[in-house]
Amino acid sequence: MVYSKKASVWELSVLQLATDKVWYKGVVLKGNRDIQNKKGKAFQNAIRVICSYFTPVLSNQEICIHTKAGLIFTKTDTFGRFQAVSDKAYCEDLKITLSGSDEVLKLIQNYPVFFQEEQRTLDIISDIDDTILVSNTANIFQRIKTLLFLVPERRTVIEFTKNIFQAWEDVNPRLFYVSKSESNLFGLLTTFIKHNELPLGVLTLTPYLSFFQLIKGQKPIDFKLNAIRFLITQSRSKHYILVGDDTQKDMAIYTTLAKAYPELILKIYIRRTGKDISETQQKMWEELLATGTSASYFLPEHADSILKEIQTLKEELI
Repeated sequence: MVYSKKASVWELSVLQLATDKVWYKGVVLKGNRDIQNKKGKAFQNAIRVICSYFTPVLSNQEICIHTKAGLIFTKTDTFGRFQAVSDKAYCEDLKITLSGSDEVLKLIQNYPVFFQEEQRTLDIISDIDDTILVSNTANIFQRIKTLLFLVPERRTVIEFTKNIFQAWEDVNPRLFYVSKSESNLFGLLTTFIKHNELPLGVLTLTPYLSFFQLIKGQKPIDFKLNAIRFLITQSRSKHYILVGDDTQKDMAIYTTLAKAYPELILKIYIRRTGKDISETQQKMWEELLATGTSASYFLPEHADSILKEIQTLKEELI
């Protein structure tokens, strides 16, 4: 197939919602791009990551999603993002074009696109950085070093979080990854997820950023909270588990969600990243506990008790 030279599609996900609607979302980059998540060495990884912040997006452009059920028209925003909730069903030969053009945009990812809605007892919504992989978020210099010079296959997986996911497998949960990491890192993150055999789930990341947007901190406020709210209200599972860590604002966000959906949030897991708990972390933890939602603030040595609790919770759900 001859693809358009004008633009390519990045981070495409299609999620069937419980309301017989389908959520289409992705990012449109300028130019005919190639897959960015090829295995390489540390220096090559650093070059790919840096170059992504100098890759322009196609902003404020009308696009057309072609399905067997019909056409879906939408528009990219300032960050090149598009999304549409439609009654048009997903099809495997889905195509995306710029409005008014027949040239198909190349899809540049090695990760599933379609995630089907089924009747579920449980959905798991997880953070990424320092929750499923070590990112050293609390130390900016260490974070940059890790991001640039460790290829995805050599990044450290958080084994206990992986064990939590595996412990819930009997209930057949869906898994959503919601992170403040920018869309530039989609290829790196999905390579890590596949390499470590973590559950394949929809990734919802903050916008694709240019270098100047990155250093200015131009990420949407309340992005993570709003993204999880959307998933909870649209996927309509009977129960949700939230997994995060104590390096940023996961506890505060999950506290808000526990207050908003007390009957839906079954359990909250927070990974403790340091030996000591700061005054701020302790205060956020106490506020989370005050919601009455069951929560665990875990270290590796808590593994046995938490995994035993999961067995008990599963018996109540099945």
